[in-house]
Amino acid sequence: MNEHIHPEGWTTAATHLSWGVKAGQTVYVAGMLSTDPVTNEIVGHGDITAQTRQVIENIKGVLEAAGAKLEDVAMNHIFIRDMTYYAEMNKVYMEYFKAPRPARFCVKLEMVKPEFLVEIAAVAHIG
Repeated sequence: MNEHIHPEGWTTAATHLSWGVKAGQTVYVAGMLSTDPVTNEIVGHGDITAQTRQVIENIKGVLEAAGAKLEDVAMNHIFIRDMTYYAEMNKVYMEYFKAPRPARFCVKLEMVKPEFLVEIAAVAHIG
């Protein structure tokens, strides 16, 4: 049976879907945006560095609620509003994900709101 992950104190996900799902030892983290999960306010308007940091902190929060950690991440799916932000996003990413780093892809994509510059979904395996 799948376990739906909702970190304590976080608001209901904006889409009313799960923040994450744990299936066995695998944790699927929904696409995280740069919102504060308690207040649902956007963090880092126009600042890719601040937004990337918030996104990864949100991923970390879901993983911890599921009993996992960033080191357990096997795959990241990165969506970025404009590739001119890539280098700055990648710098923050490298601070959080140390070698050996997870597999990943990064594509340019329109976000649900123009304020969002980056979205990341993750898959982790505990163990």
